[in-house]
Amino acid sequence: MSTVSTSAFYDSAIFNMSRLRQSTNALQEQISTGDKLTNASDDPLAAAQMRQFQAADTLSTADTANTNAAKTKLTLTDNTLTQFSNIVDSIQTLAAQAASSTLNDSQRQAIGTQIGAYYQNLISLANTKDATGNPLFGGQGTGLAYTTDASGNTSYTGTTSASTLSLGPGLSVTTGVTGPDFLTFTSNGTSKDLLSTVKSLAATLQASSSSTSTAAVSAANSALGDLTAGLDAITTSQTVVGARLNWVTTTTDMQTQISAQRATQEANVGGTDITTAAAMLSQQMTVLQASQASFTKLASLSLFSMLT
Repeated sequence: MSTVSTSAFYDSAIFNMSRLRQSTNALQEQISTGDKLTNASDDPLAAAQMRQFQAADTLSTADTANTNAAKTKLTLTDNTLTQFSNIVDSIQTLAAQAASSTLNDSQRQAIGTQIGAYYQNLISLANTKDATGNPLFGGQGTGLAYTTDASGNTSYTGTTSASTLSLGPGLSVTTGVTGPDFLTFTSNGTSKDLLSTVKSLAATLQASSSSTSTAAVSAANSALGDLTAGLDAITTSQTVVGARLNWVTTTTDMQTQISAQRATQEANVGGTDITTAAAMLSQQMTVLQASQASFTKLASLSLFSMLT
C-alpha cells in the first residue's frame, strides 16, 4: 500500500494551481494589451520578427517626418512663387502703361513709385523663411538669401543648390529652389536678374522728366520683354516644385500602404487573437476554480488527515 505525504500533496497542489494562475494571468494580460508575446521566450522566432518590425517602424517614423517637412516646405515655396508671379504680372501692367506716349512725366513718376514699392515686396518675398527659420530660397544657407547694399541693390548670399531630404531607402526629394533658379533669366540672349530689372525700371520712371521722357518710354518697352522672360522663369520653377510635390504625395501614399501592411504582419505575429484568448481564459478559469474546489474538499476529508 502506497502512502501519501501531506506535504507532497500540498506542494503538488500549490504548484499546479500556481501554474494555472500564471497561465490565466498571462492570458488576461494578452487580452488587455493586445500583445501575445509577454516575454521573448514565449516565442523566440516571433519575438525576433517583432524586433525587426519595430526597427522598421522607427525608420518609418523618421521617413514620415521628412516627408511631411518636405511637403510643408514645397507647399510654402509654391505659394510664395505664386506671389512673385502676381507681383510681376502687376509690374508688367504698370510697365505697359508707362510705355504709352500719352502719359505725362508725373504719371510716369507715380508708376515708378508703385514699381519701387513692388521691388521692396519682391525683396521681402526673396527672403521668406521656412518653418525652421532658414531662408526658403537660400539653398542650404542659414542667413538671408538676399542682402541689400546702401544703394538698394541686391546680392544673392545663399548656396548654389537647395536641400535634399531622404524619404526612405533609395528615395529623396529636393525641397525647394534657390533664388537664382527663378530670379535669373535670359532675355534677348542676355542673362538678367529680375530684381535688378525691376529696380532699374522703377528708378528710370521716377526720374522721368521732359528731357528724359523718351528714355523712360524706351525703358518701359524694354522692360516688358524682360518681365515676360522673368515671369516664364518663375512659372518654370513652379512646374518643378509642383512635380516634386506630386512625388512627395506619391511617396506618402506608398508609405501609408507599407505601414498598413507592416501593421497587419505585426498583428499576425505578435497580436492577440481576442476570441481564442478569451475562450482559453474561460477554460483555464474553470479548471482553476475546479482545482481550488477539489483541493479544498480533499484537504478537509477526515481520512486525508490520517494519511502520512
